[in-house]
Amino acid sequence: MRSICVSLLLVMAICGRAEGKGPVKHKKKTAKTNFKLIEAYSQRTLSGVKSPAPPPTDAHFIIQWLGASYPVTFFWRGENGFLLCSIDKAHKINPKDACKYPPGMEYLKENVTGDQIHKGDTLELVPLTRGKYPVPADIPQTAKNTLFYKTAGSGWLSFPVKTIVKKHDISMP
Repeated sequence: MRSICVSLLLVMAICGRAEGKGPVKHKKKTAKTNFKLIEAYSQRTLSGVKSPAPPPTDAHFIIQWLGASYPVTFFWRGENGFLLCSIDKAHKINPKDACKYPPGMEYLKENVTGDQIHKGDTLELVPLTRGKYPVPADIPQTAKNTLFYKTAGSGWLSFPVKTIVKKHDISMP
C-alpha cells in the first residue's frame, strides 16, 4: 500500500509539472542576414547649374555589415528593374562639422573594395541606373523592393525593404 501511495504521488507530481509548463513551443527559425538595415531613404541632389532635366532621385541604403565574409555584390530589385548597387563605406557626419557640408548631407563616402569590408563596418548602397543586368533565374520575378546580395561562397540572399523614407534635397553650390 505504501508503494502504491508513493507511486501515485510521483505520477501526480510529474503530471502537475508537465501541465504547469503548458504546450511545448517550437522556436521559429528566422533567416539569418549578414547585415542590419540602419536606414533606407530617397533623396534628390540639386546641382548649382540650371538644367532642363529633372534632378535625379537616388535610393540609399545604410547598413551595418554583420557577416564574417565580405559582400561580393548587391542588387536592388525595385520598381525600375534589377539594378547593381555601388558599395561604399559610410561615415556619419558629426553634427559639429555639419556646417562644412551641403544641408541635407548626412554621410561621407569612402570607396572600398570587397576585401576591405569587415564585420561592423557601416556601408552605403546606392542602386546605379546605368547598365542592363538580367535578373538571375534564382531570383523570383515577383520580388520587389528587395536587396539581393552574395557573399564569398554564398548563393543569392535577399532582404526585403519595407519602408523607404523621403529626405530633404541636397543643394550643391
